Amino acid sequence: MFKKYFTVKEANYLLPQIKALVEEIAEKRESINYYLFRYEELNEKDRDEKDELELMYVKTLLSTENQEIKELIEVIEGFGVLVKGLDPVIIDFPAENNGEEIFLCWKEDEESILYWHGKYEGFQGRKPISMLKAGSTRGYFNF
Repeated sequence: MFKKYFTVKEANYLLPQIKALVEEIAEKRESINYYLFRYEELNEKDRDEKDELELMYVKTLLSTENQEIKELIEVIEGFGVLVKGLDPVIIDFPAENNGEEIFLCWKEDEESILYWHGKYEGFQGRKPISMLKAGSTRGYFNF
């Protein structure tokens, strides 16, 4: 059982803050992809041609970006939500529907909370919010 449950309205209220953090993750994801490419490129050179200093520098940048993503995830999860994916970022908001625990689900490119899924269904089990009965989700926040 979760400490916090969100209504659709409460989850949508929180989304702008989460989206700003997700944008930072997306930028860092791009940097990591570039640094991985650069690392592989440097590492494929012959032993005589390798620039060990640059290789170490790129490795440090990769480590730093990864650590910063972990910190952003911690901030996001501090809101009482779960980060379920990073590419794309997927966020689950714990909710309750007619006494059953569910998740309101948001994916990085969506404007608002459009889907939900059962506790054990996961992303593939997403259903439109319209399938929830009006007023049947319970939240613990008063906005």
